[in-house]
Amino acid sequence: MKRIFWLIVGIAVGVYAVTRLKKRAQVLAPESVQESAAKLAAAVRHFGDQVREGMAEREAELKDALGIDADPAGDTRKDYR
Repeated sequence: MKRIFWLIVGIAVGVYAVTRLKKRAQVLAPESVQESAAKLAAAVRHFGDQVREGMAEREAELKDALGIDADPAGDTRKDYR
């Protein structure tokens, strides 16, 4: 009776281990890695776009604050040539 019990426990543990290993193999398969890399690249691209957008907004704020976007005819800078 003990042998049958341990045989059943061994089979259950073996089946569990094989299913876990199959799931790990699918996660580490080339298609999955490629998909993960594509997601990472898209996230990096999105972050870069947000940074560029923020930089453009801040540049516009600074130009307004400094009056750089002023009318060229009303330009008060001196030309030191």
